[in-house]
Amino acid sequence: MKRTENKVPTVSQIEKHAPEAKVDVFEIPTIKTLYVTNPKGSNIYEKPDKQSAVLETLEYGYKVEVIGEAASWYQIKERIGRSFVRNGQQIQSSGWEVVNIPKLDVGPLIQVKLTAKDLYLTSDNATINGKLKINLISKDEFEKDKQEKDKFIVPRNTLVSQKDTVLIVSTGNGQKKKYVSSPNAEESRKDYTYVGHSELLNSFLLSIGYYEGSEYMLYSSEKGEEIISFNDYPYISPDGRYIVSLYTNPYDQTTDFQLYKIIDSKTIKKELEASFSKWMAALEPQEIYWQDANTIVVKVLHAQAFWDEGGDLNKDFQYLQIKIL
Repeated sequence: MKRTENKVPTVSQIEKHAPEAKVDVFEIPTIKTLYVTNPKGSNIYEKPDKQSAVLETLEYGYKVEVIGEAASWYQIKERIGRSFVRNGQQIQSSGWEVVNIPKLDVGPLIQVKLTAKDLYLTSDNATINGKLKINLISKDEFEKDKQEKDKFIVPRNTLVSQKDTVLIVSTGNGQKKKYVSSPNAEESRKDYTYVGHSELLNSFLLSIGYYEGSEYMLYSSEKGEEIISFNDYPYISPDGRYIVSLYTNPYDQTTDFQLYKIIDSKTIKKELEASFSKWMAALEPQEIYWQDANTIVVKVLHAQAFWDEGGDLNKDFQYLQIKIL
């Protein structure tokens, strides 16, 4: 996965006057890339003067491209939305401009870190209090709980075969269920991959890839019927009571969290679904482990620091402990 560009800031509703002249910012080379490190975010100004017009407020972790500097200010490239009156008409415009940001508000990517106040914030206003307890932990604490294999979802390759694009799974009633992939169907593509069988849930798990997205589907081992879908791999608790799934959403820059309670092999009840907006579960590989029957540990990154300066996945990880209450 590779990052392509920054999110564009939301245009303020406050009227901003049209600039006197436009600058072709693409003709100006970037000196260095920095990030907003002021926890409250940073205003960007029309001139290197805090008495000049405030054009936008950039959030913590936002990437900026520096093209010049003077005293306590950096000049940066940024896309600015403006509202102004021309010939008696209200005009809305948006374009790249050279603007100014205080040096004290920015720094290197390594300074963009999660803090305790970030951990519970969600983009969908999900109710987390009373359901989860989330803490930052050390790498050493995370590492001691690593497990090599999932004991609940295990491949049973004697029940599965593949012929060209057709995945065949033998079921308990003697049938052979066929799942046909269509990898060349572009926007309607569908790719089935066998993951394993779960004796606990009397089921088997398939990963299904789509044109823009994926899911993990659980099917009955007896008849091959769909049971439930997860956004990402389902991690089953050591006592077999809970399932958690954490999808790293690159489009919304969130972690889409799902918590389920296992009632029996045919009944799995959703307890919580939330999109955490400040942290993203790290990938390549995703690392999530059960610490005990109610607690998982997760390798994560601040959502604004998920990619490094070159647009590749950042490796400067942090670690979370998530306890089910």
